[in-house]
Amino acid sequence: MISIYAKLAHAAAEHYAKTRQILPLPYPLAPQLSRQKACYIYVLEKPGDRLKDISGQILPRAHTLAEEIIWHTINALNMRPSFNRADLPHLKLAVAVLDPLQRISDPIQLDPQKFGLYLKTDTGKSAVILPHRPGINSAEDQLATGLREGGINQRRDFPVMYRFGVNFHP
Repeated sequence: MISIYAKLAHAAAEHYAKTRQILPLPYPLAPQLSRQKACYIYVLEKPGDRLKDISGQILPRAHTLAEEIIWHTINALNMRPSFNRADLPHLKLAVAVLDPLQRISDPIQLDPQKFGLYLKTDTGKSAVILPHRPGINSAEDQLATGLREGGINQRRDFPVMYRFGVNFHP
């Protein structure tokens, strides 16, 4: 069954494909969509749910989760240079809703199947590693991947670690 989050992402995609305009916020907003939360939108290709694009941010920029979903859906679709309405039946959109960041002091507090990892340095380098990522099986893998992808030298850049829960909504 498609979630309220994915329904909104699909409505935003359909509206954008048809009009090239941003979907107006539905009224009234469901309570779970009216909270301020960050999210990521996964664009998956059917069949097989092969990841095509992803868009999101670790911290919310908008006032509501609904606005975040709409904005990141359009952003993810615009990563595909030739996106048009005919593509929609071949795409599945999934929404990952992020819990607030929790600062941690030790990688032992990570669980790559349960928590995402956000690394941030004073020099502006950062990395986000979402949970359930293929090939990441331990906290050490998750940290090493974040450091590598963020271009962060752990001895020189002194990254601050945060973990966050993620609720996936297909």
